[in-house]
Amino acid sequence: MDRGPESASNAGAVTGLAENPAEAKKLVFVCMNVDCRVRGASEVMERLSTRVQNECSQANGGAGADNPCGNVDVRPYMCFGGCHDGPNVIVYPDRVWYAEVKLEDADKIVDQHLKKGEIVKPLTGKIEKGLEDMIFNLLDFGIY
Repeated sequence: MDRGPESASNAGAVTGLAENPAEAKKLVFVCMNVDCRVRGASEVMERLSTRVQNECSQANGGAGADNPCGNVDVRPYMCFGGCHDGPNVIVYPDRVWYAEVKLEDADKIVDQHLKKGEIVKPLTGKIEKGLEDMIFNLLDFGIY
């Protein structure tokens, strides 16, 4: 099957990535299924939403001195399937899956990942690779 140049040029449209990665909108998905909510996902989502709204929103003018995060949106996600390791948070299009996220970890995700581009390593690597790949592929195709 020939994908041709038109397929490559449409890749950004499928994934939601901007041609310039600095302009790409980051989506922070928080699993809101029962298992994750019981473990504190609602509070994690609230903290992430508040911090992003105050420090990283498009209303703050995009990336710059006053807004080091760029364009970020926090959204609920029905279920990632990693229930035993919840609460789960994914930063997309960075394709980073954070597991066992606690309230104080939400601040680390904003301060380290969203503001500085540094992955919060202790919260990664807990999810089976096949599940990660499946969820990232769904997100790549805009299923969120």
